[in-house]
Amino acid sequence: MSAATPDEGPAVLVAVTTFRRTELLPPLVAAIRDATGAAGTRMRIALVDNDPERSASAVAAGLGVDYVSEPTPGIAAARQAALDAARPGELVAMVDDDVVPQPGWLDALLRVWAAEHPAVVMGYVEYVWPEGTDPWIVAGGFMRRRRRITGQHLDALATGNVLIDAAQVRQLGVSFDTNLGLAGGEDMLFGRAILAAGGSIIASADSVVRDEVPAARTTREFVRRRTISQGQMRTRLLTRTSSTPRRILLRGVHLLGGVARLIVFSARGALARLRGDVAAHAVLTRRTWFAQGRILGAIGHVTPEYARPPKPNTAPA
Repeated sequence: MSAATPDEGPAVLVAVTTFRRTELLPPLVAAIRDATGAAGTRMRIALVDNDPERSASAVAAGLGVDYVSEPTPGIAAARQAALDAARPGELVAMVDDDVVPQPGWLDALLRVWAAEHPAVVMGYVEYVWPEGTDPWIVAGGFMRRRRRITGQHLDALATGNVLIDAAQVRQLGVSFDTNLGLAGGEDMLFGRAILAAGGSIIASADSVVRDEVPAARTTREFVRRRTISQGQMRTRLLTRTSSTPRRILLRGVHLLGGVARLIVFSARGALARLRGDVAAHAVLTRRTWFAQGRILGAIGHVTPEYARPPKPNTAPA
């Protein structure tokens, strides 16, 4: 596909980052094609495969989409490979392999980009809990994203549903930090680097992808581990510096902040439980677990991602 003329609008590479979830890819590609709207005539799709065994290769061929292999472990490497795959003049829309784009999803991202030409447009990820999920977990907001107002300038980034101006990002000298490996946090660092370099991140509330939470992720043990890991990773990323004295100072600040929050949220959570306020207890427990993660991160203990079990390789032979 050649780059579109100005009247046609920009060409778009829709990059699906994936790792051994081949069973999800055919319905996802069909949903992308059905939900793109007017942008569909200027779009190509690529599966960005983070599996060294190239499990998505045959799937890509069968679906008639492009294939990009990125064997370096970690989502940061896969996201950077997606950016690198962009042709001149192409924007890159990134979606994860476990979401379902909703009608008009891509057009909504493009409208915001056309209006202000930011480096990144961030859409909304709607988490959908399966029937029968523990109400305490739902009330706790463990997988909830705040839906920002369209056009709002953001000071943080999550990359489950974004449109990236690849050429602008290159000009800013920003890339995903592939040194993170399996640790995660690549979206936070990427967003901070964009803003530090003078770029902007703008919200699109009308761009929606649905993430149907698997039943295996609806247990209290899973959300506890995930929340603690997020706290660990946030501390690690916010205390990265080449200066040893400064790193020690920053970790001390985060350690003290984590301890203070742990005490406050634990006490408030206990009171909420005594009152029978399920929602408040769930939220405060989440904050307590996050504070625990901050403390662990400050003392140098970081768990890769959140002990997520590997997905089976179900690629056709």
